[in-house]
Amino acid sequence: MIRVQNLVGGYAHSPIIKGLDLEVKKGEFFALLGPNGSGKTTLFKLITGQLPIKSGKVSICGKEISTLSKLDKAKKMAVLTQEVQVSFDYTVEEIISLGRYPHQKGILKQLSKKDRKVIEEVMEITQISEFRKTQFRLISGGEKQRVLLAKALAQEPEILLLDEPTNHLDIKHTFQMLNLLKERQQTTGLTIFAILHDLNVASLYADTVALLHNGKFLEVGDVDILRKEDQLKKVYEVKVKSQSHPTVPKPQLLMTPNHFSSSRLFNFEDSYKIKQSDDYLHVQFDQPLRTISNTAVGAGIQWVKYFCQFQGPHSDILQLMEKYSMPHEQSAGIMTAVKLEDMAMVTKEIEGIHMMIIVTEGTGKTINIMLFIDAHFTDGALVDGYMSAVEAKVKAIHDLRFSQMSGNVASSDTMLLAFTQQGEKIASAGSGTVVGKAIGQMVYGSIKESFCKYLEKVH
Repeated sequence: MIRVQNLVGGYAHSPIIKGLDLEVKKGEFFALLGPNGSGKTTLFKLITGQLPIKSGKVSICGKEISTLSKLDKAKKMAVLTQEVQVSFDYTVEEIISLGRYPHQKGILKQLSKKDRKVIEEVMEITQISEFRKTQFRLISGGEKQRVLLAKALAQEPEILLLDEPTNHLDIKHTFQMLNLLKERQQTTGLTIFAILHDLNVASLYADTVALLHNGKFLEVGDVDILRKEDQLKKVYEVKVKSQSHPTVPKPQLLMTPNHFSSSRLFNFEDSYKIKQSDDYLHVQFDQPLRTISNTAVGAGIQWVKYFCQFQGPHSDILQLMEKYSMPHEQSAGIMTAVKLEDMAMVTKEIEGIHMMIIVTEGTGKTINIMLFIDAHFTDGALVDGYMSAVEAKVKAIHDLRFSQMSGNVASSDTMLLAFTQQGEKIASAGSGTVVGKAIGQMVYGSIKESFCKYLEKVH
């Protein structure tokens, strides 16, 4: 559909685009990525014919672009640029009607019934019908962008070329526009070539991406290219962390500002407060901790400041958190039937790492564990540490003969590990490592202490 062969071109004697080859297939959503100055807009203008080609070829639908008339190009492709220049006081509807020009016949170029039907359709799907009689210059930048998209769609092109189409749009209208484009691609076979700055948006919508670096492609392929952190750092000169989207099998990128990486360390032992009553246990830290857990609220891997256990039915937990002024978005919450007054709390320094653990256990059936660790764990180490804690719990259950006392341990057990994420990174915390053994020691010892309390109370 779009084919670029050994393309060279640019504004000055020294070409910006230096021998590029590219093929965008029919019905594909292609995203061109790269930092400012990498040559994205220059390549865009060479493909659309806005800049002369120094050498090489650009073909559209099998024909060299230099051989196509303006009218033929307008029938094949529509272009949406960042530059919004309208000299006259056209209304929105008049602007959109210009998109039908390539399809109009005769000398007077009158709008046909089909033209008007297409105009109505594109105004409706871009949600700008209410502005039809409004002068274009009076609407906002985001609204102008949607009007120009409607004009481009009114051309009924086979190819849509977009230079930063979401540049003036808020989050809502960005996703509305891209959802619309994706739907048109999937239902009509529209080929989309888009320059995008937001790598996360590109990952969610594009089929193919290309990283442009100093006028050359560093790599072209599917969006999993965006998992290559070292390559992205080379292109954008920013350290990035790639991770998977939680519900879509696409990568998403996170950036870490310098002021976080150079933040001051805090004293773990002075960084938290504990409140306790017969039906309420609350640990609050001054700083959010990185957590991995299966808690009723805040499960998974999160950043959390408030850690709480309530005695009572599960349905009450959000109401109880609100009652005690705990924002549930920053909390890990446990509902349990065990008596919180019987908790075991142990603080130790093992292998130079400060730890605090709280265990609540009831009648040998339910064990809730919250383990706080003053260390920096990678995501892999978080999982290792969680497994080490579970292994130690299972061993404690076996050694202390919980099952013989009161049947199997309940499936409602809760395990939470929380980390300050300060100090040197720990990449592994399996049960065979020093750190993993320290975690196991804390879990095993605290369960034993809690169980001993239970036995003393019973007997």
